[in-house]
Amino acid sequence: MSLEQRSRLRKDYMSNVPKWRHPFIGYLVTIPATIIVLMCTMYVAKMFGQFFFPSTFCIIAIVFVALFWGAGPAVWSIMLNAAALYYFFVLPFNAYDYTNWRDALQLLPFIGSGLVIALITAQRERARFQALATELELQLYAQELEATNRQLEDANQMKDRFLSIASHELKTPVTTIRGQAQLMLRRISKHKDEKHMDGVATTLERINDQTSRLTTLIDELLDVSSMRAGKVILNKRLTDVTSLCREVVEDQQLLTERHITFEAPTEPVNMEVDVDRFAQVMSNLISNALKYSPDRSLVEVSIQPETYYVLFSVKDHGRGIAKDQQEHIFETFYRTPDAQASTKRGLGLGLSITKDIVERHNGHIWCESVPGKGSTFFVEIPL
Repeated sequence: MSLEQRSRLRKDYMSNVPKWRHPFIGYLVTIPATIIVLMCTMYVAKMFGQFFFPSTFCIIAIVFVALFWGAGPAVWSIMLNAAALYYFFVLPFNAYDYTNWRDALQLLPFIGSGLVIALITAQRERARFQALATELELQLYAQELEATNRQLEDANQMKDRFLSIASHELKTPVTTIRGQAQLMLRRISKHKDEKHMDGVATTLERINDQTSRLTTLIDELLDVSSMRAGKVILNKRLTDVTSLCREVVEDQQLLTERHITFEAPTEPVNMEVDVDRFAQVMSNLISNALKYSPDRSLVEVSIQPETYYVLFSVKDHGRGIAKDQQEHIFETFYRTPDAQASTKRGLGLGLSITKDIVERHNGHIWCESVPGKGSTFFVEIPL
């Protein structure tokens, strides 16, 4: 805390103190308090004869002044009471001698006790002020932290809005380009005998492939933006997940011409899921298994119904994932070092989206992998 802030805090602290507790009032109160204490002491001495502790009432007065008006008035009270005791009880009555220091030494215990009380009072006031300063400092830190959090939230919302707007703006022209490329491919297929069409067909196929990839990336960005904004609403209905997964497997086989085995019960496995979103989960897991495993290797998909849940698994025979990376693969935009070094492109959004969809189904997803022996992704959905 700066010196200016401490000065302002002290002013605020003093302004909150009641007027009757101002130190100036304490200095004034000390005089009648000393007179009253002296009268009480003399009365007790007269009533009971020899009074061995004439400073008793004086100590009470000092404590009283210290508690309500602080260390300064307390020291002033010590001085007044010490003078009164010296004049009325140490020396012969009405005989004040400045040179008689031996008798004055009798007041040292009283003065020492009073100074200890004043010191304790000063420490108490200092501790109270320090606590107030610490509280104010914590409030300032809390305000700064709240302001920083608001800025971060605003930046995060701005980023999500940008992703949403950019994705929507990109999707329209990409869809148009892809549609036109597919239309040209169909027209060219009718004129295969013309030699000059070969180069055009190859170019259009590349355009179609790249626009398909862009469409996938845009869809993933839209999904991430919607999920962060809480706009994803699941439309669950009773579905045979065996048929659903079989369709996804067949689609992936047609697209990649890879061998995928599918193991599931012969009887339907019905459960409440969002058909489109759950198909997206299985498609993401299977496409990842195909992408990061050798072209001629096998990908295994299975469904295993249990008493209270259904377990889905997708197994590949690729490079596998190291143990320390398995806890990060479901994070947004995270890609393993092997994935980054490979020729396979991606933003690291697929598994993050998959995890979010699974959790919205009250499910759980995890990975088991041994480097060099492939990976298995498990999805557990309660019935």
